[in-house]
Amino acid sequence: MKSIGLFPLGIVLFPESSIPLHIFEERYKRLVKSHLENHFPFGINYISASKVFDVGCMAKVIEVTKTYEDGKLDIIITGLNRFKMLSFHESEFGYFSADVDDYNDNPEEIDYELLESCIYYYNQIADIVTNVKIEKLDLQSFNLYYPSFFIAQKSGLVNMMKQKLIEMRSENNRLDFLQEHLHSIIPKLKENEYIDRIIKNDGYYTPDMFR
Repeated sequence: MKSIGLFPLGIVLFPESSIPLHIFEERYKRLVKSHLENHFPFGINYISASKVFDVGCMAKVIEVTKTYEDGKLDIIITGLNRFKMLSFHESEFGYFSADVDDYNDNPEEIDYELLESCIYYYNQIADIVTNVKIEKLDLQSFNLYYPSFFIAQKSGLVNMMKQKLIEMRSENNRLDFLQEHLHSIIPKLKENEYIDRIIKNDGYYTPDMFR
């Protein structure tokens, strides 16, 4: 068990994914400043209707893109490992903190046929969605530990589906979930609802994820 600073947000941060944030609240300016000075990761947990979900993702700042005169910051964070929150309280510094345990996958071998199926459906979507460029995936190009979390970033998932995904402790279960989802939305992609979800990408920042 360890204690970390906590940043509840209306988004789900996946391991190995990055998102830009605008930091304007005083308590979170203090949290980010402490992180930058001491290099301790902080936690991102999804919050909805005042409920903070137990399973979240450790984060670190990989870039400060802008500093404002009043102390506000534009930053890019990236997801590290997952954790499960055991307790949750306000710290003496004004931001939230939590006691957490690591939350890891159960040991297993990745089902590469399942991964290939996800990539196949994902690439179909890349062909259909023409008003934004979605890079196609190649199984040989993956250098990520969690392919499912990368695929999920551009799969039109709503936040509760993302939270369900991050709580799964099996890469194959996540891939199976994504395979079913991707297959189901392909016939519906002409509906603006699904196009918008994929285009907006929920703020995920994906520079050079492949080599």
